[in-house]
Amino acid sequence: MIPQKVLYINATDGSFRVEDVKDEEVIGPIDFALKYAYDDNKFFFGAGALAGSIIPGTRRLIFCGHSPLWDNFYISTMGGAAMIFRHLGINYVVIENACNDYSVLRLKRKDNNIIVSFEPVNPEEIWKGYKDKIGFYALQEYVFDKYKNEYDDCIDEFGKLRILATGPASLKTNMGAIGSAYIEADKPSFVDCWAGRGGIGSKLVQKHKIIAVVYGGDYKDKSLTNTDEFNKYFEEKFQKKMMIKDMEATIKYHYDPKYESGGTFGVNYSATDTWLFSFNYSSIYLSDDERIKIHNDFIKNHYLKQFNEETIKPKHFKTCGETCPAMCKKMRGEYKKDYEPYESLGPNSGIFDQRAAEKLNHYADAMGLDAIQAGGVVSWVMECLDKSIIKKEDFGLTLMPRFDWKNFDIINDSNNNAELGLQIINMILSNEIFSKSIRHAAKEIDKKFGVKSINLAVYNAYGEQGCMVPNMYWGPGLFSPMPIMGKYFQYYKYSIANPYELGKKNTERMIKELYSDNSGCCRFHRGWIEELMQDIINRHFKLNIDFFAHHKKIVQKINQNNKSVFWESERVIDINFEFLKKFLKENPEDKDAKEWIERFEKDKLKAAKEYWEEIRKGISDGLRD
Repeated sequence: MIPQKVLYINATDGSFRVEDVKDEEVIGPIDFALKYAYDDNKFFFGAGALAGSIIPGTRRLIFCGHSPLWDNFYISTMGGAAMIFRHLGINYVVIENACNDYSVLRLKRKDNNIIVSFEPVNPEEIWKGYKDKIGFYALQEYVFDKYKNEYDDCIDEFGKLRILATGPASLKTNMGAIGSAYIEADKPSFVDCWAGRGGIGSKLVQKHKIIAVVYGGDYKDKSLTNTDEFNKYFEEKFQKKMMIKDMEATIKYHYDPKYESGGTFGVNYSATDTWLFSFNYSSIYLSDDERIKIHNDFIKNHYLKQFNEETIKPKHFKTCGETCPAMCKKMRGEYKKDYEPYESLGPNSGIFDQRAAEKLNHYADAMGLDAIQAGGVVSWVMECLDKSIIKKEDFGLTLMPRFDWKNFDIINDSNNNAELGLQIINMILSNEIFSKSIRHAAKEIDKKFGVKSINLAVYNAYGEQGCMVPNMYWGPGLFSPMPIMGKYFQYYKYSIANPYELGKKNTERMIKELYSDNSGCCRFHRGWIEELMQDIINRHFKLNIDFFAHHKKIVQKINQNNKSVFWESERVIDINFEFLKKFLKENPEDKDAKEWIERFEKDKLKAAKEYWEEIRKGISDGLRD
């Protein structure tokens, strides 16, 4: 049994208690969080069993609970934030009930005692501006200045304290994220990390009235610092020392010589070619020649070129706040460049210039928004405006998008679209129609104006209200009826046309992905985690856990009441139909692709429903014992 402790906090009266975890089935944070999977009155975050170890990638902070956006149990994770959390000497925190006023939660460990306190604050005043910052950045700076001296006696690893903070989106929408940056040179660094997906920040603020958490401590776990022990596990499995194997496994995220670039931004944009989404996914209707022209002219020769010259060549690489050879945080000054946000609030929103993308992405982060979700709304509204489905005057917008790729001015049109994106983000924060989700907004707009904006909206639907803009890859796995979407809990490559087999592959990927999340690890290290983590946990803690069977049970439990809804948007149907046609072009002998294309051509809606149901069937069968 892994020794673990949980801190329970009652936000209403400030009482708290620490208890041992007595369930031997609990080997990680997902196991424990599932005890409260459908209790909307509880908020959970915690670290994995190896957070105190010298293994790179093991200090991710895991947030779980009912998502106000997806409307089901959800998992969101934050890089490096357990580096400091582990010095509290606990594994998990469960917050119950709500504060009487919006508050900052302070956690500290000193001489074997846990200190818990709340301090009321006016978040909207701070979000308006503190020093020279706004939103999330202002709140993080405010909390640091106010409480930093209280943590002077804590262990100093990337700063003596860490702050989890929110922005206005967590108060005003269901799309709020939780952000955090490690402390560098006695202030929060530019390297902000995010528990971004699922609206987990909205839950923290709206359900519990907590706008920020600050923590640090003096606890030191010496049982996980034997380098020889962990090197032995790696050498026996891979015939390589731990750091060498880890560097190989994370080459994409550091620097890949094959592409002469690195990080998710550099490698993905080097490889997308004809698979790139742009202009609210409308690029799916273009030919491969047209898409490759967009990639060459707008991406390779400008957007990616800027990134490589400004970030890769000068090696502006940082970590998330723990010692890690991947150094996956690719920076230009205060701007951190990751593929997904810089795609969603980039090319898919008609933005192909770094200055324009920086402006829009940084503002979305300052507002504390899930950037992928926000990008889905921004690009959708832009296309609705471009196609005259809605009028800008009806929503207080003053600009029109520039979505004509054949006559596109990379600098000026990108900047115009970024400026319009800023207006749309402000609209999301101020107009209740947009505050819940793109799904809700589309239905309200269509009802009010008698239009079909929903057919341009790209999202996965869950239950009556749940919604998630998918990750930015053109594969049918990203549109599957899985119980958790918006993460990589599905097969996201381009190599399967058979929907039933895709469904089975989805379940296998979700099971394997949970090896990382339930161990409190970063999925960027999955190249060794999925092969070795079972041995490390079992041998170090003297257990006998079958990782695949254990995590399959977790997925079965999450999937028990799967309320996934068939695609409500014609654009989503078309993304999958056009995928099949593109897939067949690249795999001309694939019988499954040929058959499904014929069915789609005969009756698109009927075939789409049957295709979706086949994926669902594959998921169900893949989870059978």
